[in-house]
Amino acid sequence: MAKKPAPTEKRVTLSGVSWQQFETLLNELGTNRVARLTYDRGKLEMMTPLEEHERCSRLIESLILVFADELVLQVNSIGSVLLKRPDLSCCIQPESSYYLDKEIEMRRRAELNLEQVAPPDLVLDVTINKSALNQFAIYAAMGIPEVWQYVTTIGDDVLKGNLMIYELQGDRYVQSANSVAFPLLPAKRVLEFLEQSDSIGLAQSLILLRSWIKEKL
Repeated sequence: MAKKPAPTEKRVTLSGVSWQQFETLLNELGTNRVARLTYDRGKLEMMTPLEEHERCSRLIESLILVFADELVLQVNSIGSVLLKRPDLSCCIQPESSYYLDKEIEMRRRAELNLEQVAPPDLVLDVTINKSALNQFAIYAAMGIPEVWQYVTTIGDDVLKGNLMIYELQGDRYVQSANSVAFPLLPAKRVLEFLEQSDSIGLAQSLILLRSWIKEKL
């Protein structure tokens, strides 16, 4: 019997979609939509996330919150919100977005208009299959200072992927060894945390993480 193929991200890309048509689609899908949307000047991509996305996102968010707690920083997580720039005809929906030391009023939880508020300080993107659109160009146009991209595969090795940290310099991103928001934190320590979470459990991994942070301070 043939082996059943493993599930993977489903991405659908459409061209020639006007901004008005895109807004109509958003209204039809509603605020509880499942698909993650990316729009860039007439091109629309719809991606259906898997459980692996949420698992990776939750673990990385645990790390971020512990780091902020130890450094006495306020972190406001707004989750997987559609970031919009209508004036630039683009929008993107990362895995999660974070503001540092500032509160953002979310009038409509599913969307955030960056013409009206400052962009998030940090966004996390979990990728299994590469997007057909240039997501980094969209993030750069929105002025997002830092992007974490976690590239992984589905299955048992989902926590054995690779994390890249990108810092916005001018109009493009440059890969950085350490986080801009958390200068003590290198990308390799995030990967160690994910591997530990997989091998010894989340609770013990968080204890080790707090000890590591205290040693670095």
